[in-house]
Amino acid sequence: MIYLDHAATVSLCPEALEAMLPYLTELYGNPSALYESGRRARQALAAARQSLAETLGCLPEELYFTSGGTEANNWALLAVAEAARERGDKPFLIATEIEHHAVLETLRYGKQAGLLDYALLPVSREGRTDLTAAEALLEKRPALVSCMGANNETGTLQPLRELLALCRERNIPLHSDLVQVYGQLPLGELLGEELPDLFSVSAHKFGGPKGVGFLYIRHGLKVGALLHGGAQERGRRAGTENVAGIIGMAAAARATHVALAESAAKKRRLSELFLSRVREALPGVVQNGSAVKRLPGHLNLFFPGISAELLLILLDQAGIAASAGAACASGALEPSHVLLAMGCSEREARSSLRFSFGGENTEEEVREAAAIVIDRANKLKEDAAP
Repeated sequence: MIYLDHAATVSLCPEALEAMLPYLTELYGNPSALYESGRRARQALAAARQSLAETLGCLPEELYFTSGGTEANNWALLAVAEAARERGDKPFLIATEIEHHAVLETLRYGKQAGLLDYALLPVSREGRTDLTAAEALLEKRPALVSCMGANNETGTLQPLRELLALCRERNIPLHSDLVQVYGQLPLGELLGEELPDLFSVSAHKFGGPKGVGFLYIRHGLKVGALLHGGAQERGRRAGTENVAGIIGMAAAARATHVALAESAAKKRRLSELFLSRVREALPGVVQNGSAVKRLPGHLNLFFPGISAELLLILLDQAGIAASAGAACASGALEPSHVLLAMGCSEREARSSLRFSFGGENTEEEVREAAAIVIDRANKLKEDAAP
């Protein structure tokens, strides 16, 4: 298999596996216990938190471990809304039209349950948030603004630095889903010197295990508990910690950040090689999203006149792993809400695929994958010809 779906998940890195193994075998103590094995687990959690904080330049106590990005997004949105209600304010939130479903569905749930109200910001044809529209909505004094760092489908980077400045001027907290960014780019390239008030990260996107992540909560920000019960995570997220997963996440983060710039440069070379090969043979192919302001390993391509679903099937049969928009339960592809928000037609959305490259991909693999994509796309065109 040639794996070109790194935006979905990546393999567990060797450093993470090595760090996790002792905590999956002999060092299995509960970190809340007072005896030695519990103390060792608790110390390991503290070391992991410190290590992750060092990659961010933040305080260790500003990081709260979760089961991943979805949980962190739910926590940020619903807890801020709850804090607003407790102050006697009407919880009004702002997000963008291209957010991950973990944000959009949480907002929809919150509105249906009467917990909050919200509005969505439009994006440009490149998929970047409209800052003029943001300024207008900020006049409504929202309890929170949520804007992802980079879109998971197109890889387009969002104007977070500018949006954060607008929010800071008005003392409005900003949350960002950084699941696609952390471990892919230095955060300073996207944010400058300031971090958002809250942001979400998931380990399996950068070589850690699945089922673990964290939410950053700026010190002093009033955000309530996610889960109620024990005193774990300083009383904000009850439940026995996933010790091995957290340690694996920290190990993956350390390994990733050592070679972050080098890895990003390689992914960019591979994605550009793939794009040039495909466009040379299929000149009608269009890149969705920004060609410049994007994650280095992301490509979202529109293949005119070709069903993305059929092309995916043929690529899978040929050993190529790629992806398209969100799939419904029946297996039929729904048109991507991201591409529709960018102004693509439903036809264009149904003819677009995402290819995302990782550090273990080689130029030989990319050339082979491009050749297969070209061949299968031409086959589908021939089959569709009258």
